[in-house]
Amino acid sequence: MRIVIMKMLDIHSEIQTGIINYLSIHPTASASAQRICNQWLANERYSHNIDQVQTAINGLVARGEIHKHSNADIYTL
Repeated sequence: MRIVIMKMLDIHSEIQTGIINYLSIHPTASASAQRICNQWLANERYSHNIDQVQTAINGLVARGEIHKHSNADIYTL
């Protein structure tokens, strides 16, 4: 069980890194979790799904690294 949890943490960390890397190149970008999953992370070498991406986004929001628009599920720097 511990290995599965560690693998999930690694996946979320990879996804978070991909999101931050995308935003470092495109600092004015904004998108929904679905668009982040399908477009921003489309060329990443690891596989991911929308639930993993949403969990990674939630972590970034909780740490203040990205922001969620209050009136929509849109995320930005």
